Amino acid sequence: MTTRKLAGPHRRMPAQDSLWLHLDRPENLMIVTSVLWTRTPVDPARLRSVVSDRLLARYPVYLQRAVRHGGDFSWETDRGFDLGKHLVVRELPAPGTREVLEDFVAARRSEPLDPERPLWMIDLLQGYDGGSALVVRTHHSMADGIRLTQVLFSLLDPADGEDASPHAKVGGASPHRGAVAQPVARLGAALLRALGDTGAKAQRRAGRVHPALETAVALPVLAAAAAVGATGAVAGFLTSALSGGPRRVVDSVAGAATTVWHSATGVGDLMGPSSATGLWDGELGVEKTGAWGDPVPLADLARIGHETGTTVNDVCTALVAGALDRYFTAHGTARPGPSDLGWLIPVSLSSFDDELPADLGNHFSLVLAQLPLGRRSFAERLAVVHRRVARIRDSFEPVLTFGVQYLIAQSPAPLGRAMSRYFAGKGVGVLTNVPGPRAPMTLAGAPVEGIVGWAPCSGNQAITICVFSYAGQVRFGFGTDRNVVPDPEQLVAGLAAEFAAAR
Repeated sequence: MTTRKLAGPHRRMPAQDSLWLHLDRPENLMIVTSVLWTRTPVDPARLRSVVSDRLLARYPVYLQRAVRHGGDFSWETDRGFDLGKHLVVRELPAPGTREVLEDFVAARRSEPLDPERPLWMIDLLQGYDGGSALVVRTHHSMADGIRLTQVLFSLLDPADGEDASPHAKVGGASPHRGAVAQPVARLGAALLRALGDTGAKAQRRAGRVHPALETAVALPVLAAAAAVGATGAVAGFLTSALSGGPRRVVDSVAGAATTVWHSATGVGDLMGPSSATGLWDGELGVEKTGAWGDPVPLADLARIGHETGTTVNDVCTALVAGALDRYFTAHGTARPGPSDLGWLIPVSLSSFDDELPADLGNHFSLVLAQLPLGRRSFAERLAVVHRRVARIRDSFEPVLTFGVQYLIAQSPAPLGRAMSRYFAGKGVGVLTNVPGPRAPMTLAGAPVEGIVGWAPCSGNQAITICVFSYAGQVRFGFGTDRNVVPDPEQLVAGLAAEFAAAR
């Protein structure tokens, strides 16, 4: 990033955003990558107009670059901004197939963004299977992947005037279901932001103080998260208990105890030893991959969930676990008997259909989910996944881990990086589940055929997996490190085979 005296309009970058700049490494760039393709060609002039009206005019960060000022980062307006350097039109090499597009995406996932310009890039590729493809790369410091997905959806328009609500759930209830948990998450996030800003101001007033003192300023953030979660749980218990009879009191006590136990179990997993070792060998490299398969009908996934008493999200996650099982077995690295593999899963702390703030930013939490390996059948995997996802859903774990993220963000950069690597090592990679528009959409008048997108990996993670629903179909995408997992197409094939067996 640029290091110089600030000039022109600027704003200080919040710690939870600047953290992602500190975590950038050539082997794992902190860039969110999305791919969208259309049935007919996209008109470049019309797309430029859409991007100007719906990105540049709404979100100033798309016109700003990251500038280091002393020990802090700020967003500064790029006075020489040129849309032509951020929205580039090119021809996809013949024969314009999915494999050619995957190669292009892999190359883009391996390239850093220009630090002298705003940290985003769109490639409009003409000649993809009779239509066009859009490859969008955005640095995590601008916003989290969940918000960036909403920004991507804002470029789309309903096809034929149909209802195209962009917040259709892929997997049923969100991790914070119920009347108490979601307000707790929002209150906790607001309090943590306030404490984080207070800590940062104290550090600036004190100058460059000793790292131990800087960290001490940030420690109350984590305590605040736990306090807010506990207070919300107690408030919810009292409201529930007092509004009903003795049976309601018993139910409330049992529910509160379950929530506390699930929360403690999840945080214990996050703080405990890592299970993400021994299945992939090799050092991370710069080159990455990107691959995805044919769509899976959402109706089929819903039917499986209905027949088994689970959610679509459970079914999708179990399919991913099965694909990994098949991959490890084919490569001779499968462990004997049942085992677990940790994955980091992003969880939004606000509703998917909320109005996005103009400055975007990061407002999410990461939870650790242990996916089962070595199970004998899909049904067995699905049952285990259902229990574990329910534990996370019925806990305050996302709020507590949000506090951990703030602690890391407010720590001195060397300590924050070390803590991030420690927690990143709890999982082999990142698993995202994105609910897309229910009905068909268009991009600058061209019908959208499909969408996939990946969150970045951090630390020594070698794989990022996405589950993306759109217009009644679900696609599974695999982005890997080429040194460690050079054959993501085998994961794609394993997913297809697992779905065929599950039907």
